[in-house]
Amino acid sequence: MKKMKKSIKRSLIIIIVILILILGALIALYFTNKQKLEEYNTELLELYAKLEANNNYTSCLITPYKSAEVDTLFNDLINSLDTNELSIYFEDLNNDYTLTINPDTIYYNASIIKLFDAAYIIDNNVDLNDTITFTESYRDLAKEGLLDYELNAEIPIKDILYYAISVSDNGAHRILTDYIGVNNLKNYAQETLGVTLTITDSDRFGNMSVTSTNTLLKHVYELLQNDNEYTTLLKDAMNNNYYNALNFDDVTYLHKYGYYNNYFHDIGLYNDYYNPYTISIFTLYGNPDNGSLEEVNNINKEIYNIYQTNLNEKEEYCYNQAYN
Repeated sequence: MKKMKKSIKRSLIIIIVILILILGALIALYFTNKQKLEEYNTELLELYAKLEANNNYTSCLITPYKSAEVDTLFNDLINSLDTNELSIYFEDLNNDYTLTINPDTIYYNASIIKLFDAAYIIDNNVDLNDTITFTESYRDLAKEGLLDYELNAEIPIKDILYYAISVSDNGAHRILTDYIGVNNLKNYAQETLGVTLTITDSDRFGNMSVTSTNTLLKHVYELLQNDNEYTTLLKDAMNNNYYNALNFDDVTYLHKYGYYNNYFHDIGLYNDYYNPYTISIFTLYGNPDNGSLEEVNNINKEIYNIYQTNLNEKEEYCYNQAYN
C-alpha cells in the first residue's frame, strides 16, 4: 500500500512538473508570439503609412498645380519675342495655366484646316474603307502618296485622310471636303466645337485664330482617348516630321502644319499620358525652308521648358506634402 501511495505521489509530481513545463512553454510562446505580433503590427502600420503617402503623392500629381515662377517665366518669354507677327495658344490640360499671345488675331488658315476634315470623319464614324474616284481635277492638286494611284483609281478614305494630314496633300483635302460637303463641315465645326469656319467652295482653307485651333486640339485629344481604327489612323498621320516645327531632341508631338505665302503655322499635342498639352503657333514668318520653321521650333522649346519647370516644382511640392 505504501509503495502504491509513493508511486501515485511520484506520478502526481511528474504530472505537476509536466504541467508546469507546459505552462512555462505556453507562457514563453505567448510572450514570443506577442512580441512577433507587435513587430508584425508595427510593420503593417509602417506599410500602411507608406501606402497612404504613396496614394497622397499620386493624388497630388493629378491635381492642377501652377507654381508662382511660371507667370514670371512666361512674361520673360513674351518680352523676348516680337509679337507683331505671332500668335500662341498653349494649354496644359491637367494643370492650371495657359499661355496666350494675340489669341484672337485672325490668320489665313492654310493647311491647318485639314485637321477639321479628320475630326469630322472620326466624329461621324465615316466608313474608312469607302472609296472615292481619283479624278483628274484631284490629281492636279495631289502630291506624294496620292500620286502613287492611277488616274480614276478608287481610293479608300483612310488613305486620303492619312495623306491629307501626314504630307498635307491638297488633293486629299479637296477630295475630303467634296465628300463631306463644305457646308456640312462648317456646320460640324460650329455645332460640335463652337468654331466658325470661313471656308467656301472656292477657298477651302479660310481664316482662323489660335483660340479656335486650341479648341480643335482639345477635341482631338478627347477623340484620341478612344483606342480604335480611327484614332490609330489619326495618330499615325499626325506623328510625322513633315515641316514639323514642334519636335526637338527626343520630344515628339502629334502635329499639323500650315504654310501659304507669308503664313507659317504649326499646331499640335504633346500627348503625354499624365500631363498632355496643346500648342498652337501662328506666324507671319514666311517660308519654313528659310528659317521660320527653326524660329517656331525655338519658341516651342522655350514653352516646353517652362512647362517642365512647373512639373518639376509640382513633383517636389507633392513629395513634400506626402512624405515630409
